[in-house]
Amino acid sequence: MSQNRIFREELPGEKKSIVNLLMTGYLVTISCLGYAAFYLYIQLGQFERIVENMQPETQTAEQITFLKNRIAKSADRLQGEMVWLAILGSAVSIIGGMYTINMVVRPLKKLIDYADSNGETPLPEIKSNNEIKQLSTALEALTPRAAETASRAEP
Repeated sequence: MSQNRIFREELPGEKKSIVNLLMTGYLVTISCLGYAAFYLYIQLGQFERIVENMQPETQTAEQITFLKNRIAKSADRLQGEMVWLAILGSAVSIIGGMYTINMVVRPLKKLIDYADSNGETPLPEIKSNNEIKQLSTALEALTPRAAETASRAEP
């Protein structure tokens, strides 16, 4: 079995895929949204059952007060849960955005700067073993060939 020369030698067997990491983040987010939808469904079902059981003409003031308190308590729980889900969702989004910037955007910007300089600046070191490292290695191999082709094309 031949090894892929694109990945660094010092980390054998390590190959992190940006797509796999992003998909994991999406799955976590979708799971949180699924939990929120399920919780909302359960809470709204409780509201519906309470409202269906309310019969103001046959119930005492004490019973109606009890049902009002149950609705208020359920609404408070629902609001608290939604606030925590919003905070969790915001934190996941911020962390995911920072991770994407560090894993994808910054290394790509460095490679664009390298390509714009036609290989006159040193190739930036890409420390991760992912698709960006593959692109870096491919650019490194392509640069001398492009320079050689350009020098042959000049009269």
